[in-house]
Amino acid sequence: MYTPLFILKEVMNRILGLDVSSSTIGWAILGYEEEHVTLEASGHIKPPPSKSGSLTYRLNEAFEKVNELFEELQPDDVAIEAYANKFASGRSSANTIIVLSVFNELSALACLRMLGYESHRYTVSSIRSKISKHYNKKIVSKDDMFNFIIENFKDFSIIKNRNNAIRKECYDETDAIAVALSHIISEYL
Repeated sequence: MYTPLFILKEVMNRILGLDVSSSTIGWAILGYEEEHVTLEASGHIKPPPSKSGSLTYRLNEAFEKVNELFEELQPDDVAIEAYANKFASGRSSANTIIVLSVFNELSALACLRMLGYESHRYTVSSIRSKISKHYNKKIVSKDDMFNFIIENFKDFSIIKNRNNAIRKECYDETDAIAVALSHIISEYL
């Protein structure tokens, strides 16, 4: 019988969370091993604004940037916040939902093409519910989630704008952390 000279430690799973919109794609990669979750890195991608060209041009540029992110990070799994599939009264138009859904699907397509597997989708309500239940913490709003992430991921850096307010991109990045965390809760915990 063969006896190994060493036993390889179980490799940490690396989960990439994405919070996708047409103006900012927040991303975060979490490491998970033996019920321990760590923030490895976070950031955001800025697709070209609508004034810079056609939707096709903007999608192409975003697709290239998302592919570069996947190639650099090589995550074991990808989780994406599902886009709204219904109109919120006074908050979104048909055009907004169409553009958001196209950018969201672009991210999923990039995952499939670059990494060879389908991403997982989580609605905002399921993300909040999973994290609330697992951590026994009531999270019902974007601000609640932001505060939860800041409290529990001390390595996350808050960046402020010149008016000393928290930059909008910080919210996109913490949402991406929440997406990845909800996937870890769903699949590993």
